[in-house]
Amino acid sequence: MIRCGGLGPYPGMVPWGKLFIFIAILLLISSCLPNGKAEEELRGEIKELQKEVKAMQEKIDKLEAGQQVMLTLMKQPAPPPEPAALPPQPAPPFQPPAMPAAAPAPLTVSQLLAGKDQYLGARVTVKGEVGPVLVHHKSLLLKSPQGMVEVLFGKLPDVKQVQRLSSIPIDQALTVTGVVNLPPGPAGLAKLQINAEAIDF
Repeated sequence: MIRCGGLGPYPGMVPWGKLFIFIAILLLISSCLPNGKAEEELRGEIKELQKEVKAMQEKIDKLEAGQQVMLTLMKQPAPPPEPAALPPQPAPPFQPPAMPAAAPAPLTVSQLLAGKDQYLGARVTVKGEVGPVLVHHKSLLLKSPQGMVEVLFGKLPDVKQVQRLSSIPIDQALTVTGVVNLPPGPAGLAKLQINAEAIDF
């Protein structure tokens, strides 16, 4: 009769086998664990990777900013097209400059008196011989065979001209511009009155 003893024909190998397996596992584990030099290299590679990741992130940020600018520009309305240049207009035919219209000839005292109803309230230019000068009234009379017209010169803008008309005898015809009115009060020497705005000798 055969008797089974232990785990086989080599009963002394069982504890040593366990030991060898344990040592093999330790060697395997130690070979997987990095040593000091390998660990430094690994840390360096990790740092390099971190730098590359950071550089890539910066590039991505720049690209996103550029895309935002492009989107903003695309949303803005397009400027209206510039109007087409008009063809040059032909030059108008040459025309000599028009001569200024000659001022109408001044009325005579006789013409003014003959058309007094037409000229009342109007601005006229009259030329005539000087009659008496009424210094205290600052007026003078223009005479004609049909009668006289009183010229009030006290409100002329040129004070020296007012003084000259009041102080020297006038022996030449005057040209008077002013507004025609009827003299106030009863009819005197003058049939019409002119408030002078300008007097030319």
